[in-house]
Amino acid sequence: MLITEVTPAEYSQLLPTPPHVFNSVEFSELNRDKATELHYLILADTKTRFGIILGEKADGLHSPFSAPFGGFSSPRQQRLTYMEEAAELLKAYADGRPVHITLPPLAYDCSQLSKWANVLQRRGTMQRIDLNYHFDLQQFAHYETVIERNARKNLHQAMNEDLTLTRLGNTDSDIERAYGVIKANREEHGYPLRMTLQAVKDTAAILKADFFVMTHRGRDIAAAQVFHVATSVAQVIYWGDLKEYSHLRTMNRLAHDIFAHYHGQGLKILDIGPSTVDGTPNHGLCEFKESIGCAVSPKFSFIL
Repeated sequence: MLITEVTPAEYSQLLPTPPHVFNSVEFSELNRDKATELHYLILADTKTRFGIILGEKADGLHSPFSAPFGGFSSPRQQRLTYMEEAAELLKAYADGRPVHITLPPLAYDCSQLSKWANVLQRRGTMQRIDLNYHFDLQQFAHYETVIERNARKNLHQAMNEDLTLTRLGNTDSDIERAYGVIKANREEHGYPLRMTLQAVKDTAAILKADFFVMTHRGRDIAAAQVFHVATSVAQVIYWGDLKEYSHLRTMNRLAHDIFAHYHGQGLKILDIGPSTVDGTPNHGLCEFKESIGCAVSPKFSFIL
């Protein structure tokens, strides 16, 4: 194989269907100001085997450079021997610069990602393992049997409250409405809000995004922002409620109703995101996500 740097247009032509939106040219170009330079790399022999988009920063090359995960794209399943060669070619291309790669959570493609984890661990160094939670939407048909006893109790309470979930559109005012609740939630809990309102609007213009609000007696008290990130997979980017209304068990109801929505849409997985920061767990978040029926899978980060 040879490794070749190409233009964004050439990359998109050679790999028109990346495994997830964060590996797309459109998403990378939207966020190109998060890196000093972007490198679109194709690895090929008689066929295109792999591609990877790297963002150059002061501490090396990154995939992703502004997303939850990145990694290699490929038009088809590949053998381990090709994957090993690709890792070696990428190290040679980097010429001593560290290459930081965070793979998608294992639930996205257990077989191929397991092979990549093996290859990258042998060719480089494992940096961390994050714990990423997802809900298998096929389980929603018997949801109350897969959630914990306390979560069932909270859900039953929430079902008796005057709570209504509304899916909004993608107009500026709709996005601002959902974002406002999420921003208030983050401020109340002291959590960072990494996406600005404008970044949310810009991203929603290039990929499929859903926005929800939950109301109580006419007031918005919870919200969610969800991106469609892969075939049959949507990802909760942000969700949260106002602390003043948490006694209504709003989050239990919000999770239930959003699971119901995507189950009805025929999706397979709703990715709820990690509950770790640099591999260190937030035990409260882990316990809540497990209580509402989510499973956990590893998200591996490596340095080549």
